[in-house]
Amino acid sequence: MEALTIQNLTVKLKNFVLGPINLELEEHGYYVIAGPNGSGKTTLLRSILGFYRPLYGKIILYGKDITNLPIEKRKIGYVTQSYSLFNNMDAKSNIEYGLKLMKLNKSEREKRIKDISVMLNIENLLNKKPKELSGGQQQLISIARALVIEPKILLLDEPLSNLDPNVKKNLRNILKKITKLKTTTIIHVSHFIEDAFELSTKLFFMYKGKIIEAGNPVEIINNPKTLEFSEYLGYSNMIDTNSFGILENIFHDLKRLDYDGKVYAVFRPEDAKICGNKCCDYNFEGKIIDISLTSRGFLYIVKVNDKTFNIFSEDKFEENSKVYLCFDANKIKIVRSANANEI
Repeated sequence: MEALTIQNLTVKLKNFVLGPINLELEEHGYYVIAGPNGSGKTTLLRSILGFYRPLYGKIILYGKDITNLPIEKRKIGYVTQSYSLFNNMDAKSNIEYGLKLMKLNKSEREKRIKDISVMLNIENLLNKKPKELSGGQQQLISIARALVIEPKILLLDEPLSNLDPNVKKNLRNILKKITKLKTTTIIHVSHFIEDAFELSTKLFFMYKGKIIEAGNPVEIINNPKTLEFSEYLGYSNMIDTNSFGILENIFHDLKRLDYDGKVYAVFRPEDAKICGNKCCDYNFEGKIIDISLTSRGFLYIVKVNDKTFNIFSEDKFEENSKVYLCFDANKIKIVRSANANEI
């Protein structure tokens, strides 16, 4: 069953235009939306919430057109990265706030608060004020407040961004637990690709206000189709059509492939190897022009002909030394740019 349908949604905010966006989200799925800053991820969430009204298009929730419905009548939960708790209230009162707006009686409010507190293991936090809680605990209260109203859709706007790794891991486990209960459909905006791998049933990538890639997270992360998405994933080395001669021996059939328009070969810094001597079938002689020490080893900038490449290696080479690059053909992706006319 479809939980949310978005048809040709277009929203204009000063100099930014979101859309047109078209989505069909199945009930109880977990959907992650990724993209660079300014791509429109939060604008899309807030448009679904009702904070922004569209110029065109429709938002349909379980068959009902909610495009012009007030926020408080949409029954949508919303969690931000800044927690947005009421500092003058304890945790229990924060969770109860939405239930009071729904005009539920006290016994029903108490039951729901107890159920959500047990599920999220936050019973010991209910009497504390936000300033007495850690960032992770505040986010748990924020999630509890959103879930306790039993939302049809739960919107998460970078909920893990301000948390340390151990707290992130714990919250991801909690979000998995919520998903397994099949009580709501989750749309999660995130900068962390790990969230897509661990949580999502489908990943969407946004760029300049539009969705340019979508699909199973494992499949599209391992096989990006656009230059913009590949750059976001860390494919920082790019060779355009005019320089394909560098890779001609690797892609024996490259010139026979029917590409419509300009395409690029991209690969990550860890997808090529630096050798002091020729070390594989596809060696390209180059020169090291810069070296940086990172937590992953040495990051070298290697110049081959008129192209420069970023390459990780645990081996130590000297600046200005002659080296050979060995490419792994299976890790090089062919992508095209999603320019404004093609998105």
